[in-house]
Amino acid sequence: MLTQADVILHGITADMIQDIVQQAWHDNKVNKSRYLSIDFSYLYTFYVKDLPFVRKFTDSINQGSQWVPEGGRKVLRNPVAVEWHKYLETWFMGRYVNLYGRPVKPKQITRSCDRVPNEFLERIARSFAGQDFNTMVYHAIGDGANAGSNPSPNDTALDNEIARIHVILDSGGGALSVDGTTFYSVANFPKTLLHADLTESGIFDKQKPGTGATDVAAVDDVMGDHSIFPEKIEHEQGVDAPGSTIIIYSCAG
Repeated sequence: MLTQADVILHGITADMIQDIVQQAWHDNKVNKSRYLSIDFSYLYTFYVKDLPFVRKFTDSINQGSQWVPEGGRKVLRNPVAVEWHKYLETWFMGRYVNLYGRPVKPKQITRSCDRVPNEFLERIARSFAGQDFNTMVYHAIGDGANAGSNPSPNDTALDNEIARIHVILDSGGGALSVDGTTFYSVANFPKTLLHADLTESGIFDKQKPGTGATDVAAVDDVMGDHSIFPEKIEHEQGVDAPGSTIIIYSCAG
């Protein structure tokens, strides 16, 4: 069963999620254990004047984790990450959010919901065998996908990647966290990025191939998610800064 406490997903019905789950289980030739991950992803731009407030909050997600007793055991929770998801849904509905005393709303925002690619499921299987523990700490955006189209479960790259950042180490940064079985990747891209009509985002375990990698292992990146959005997000260099949040829910049947 797929749940997310305290976050109302506007315009998403249980039937829509169930359809995605059933189709994925029917089509999936890799994951025989009926383990499935589904993403809710957001693509947006914020005006430059609002960036310090947005980035201050997303930085706080990295320190928000806490162990909470649940059902006789302790579970890692991050209420700050869940709060960020609430903000994204509030912005998606066209309303302002108060960040550190300032009313903030994205210049544009869009959202998608679909399943994660097979590369991510294969990564999970390998980790169970102790073979692969690389962190999905790189977040990318692109403009090559057709807005409104669907990513393939066999995708291993964006259609046209234009920027990739390390969400912890790079300037602007973002966040990487979990809440229970839910994974969060938040990326703040720079305002200096050239003008683009953004349509896609994704997460990876390594830097983009051809950007300084020196060994074979660093070249072969693994895609953790590929999201294609129903609408283009127009980024203007120096006027706004793009961002993306990928939230992956895990469920079993």
